[in-house]
Amino acid sequence: MQDTGFGNVIPTGEGALTFSTPEEPTDAIERLVSDPDRHARAARDIAEEYFDSDKVLSRLIDEAWGK
Repeated sequence: MQDTGFGNVIPTGEGALTFSTPEEPTDAIERLVSDPDRHARAARDIAEEYFDSDKVLSRLIDEAWGK
């Protein structure tokens, strides 16, 4: 994914591979292909930690209600 700054909030490097220059996607693809299982596990961990609806929606509701 293009590095738009989300790496400040979500871990990158395994599971979420980022690039900022035209050359970097090739390196990211090579890392992914060299160990797809590791990157799949890391991506799953990121999804569960940062995108799980129970966590995300609970926090959103708490913030909306000023808790």
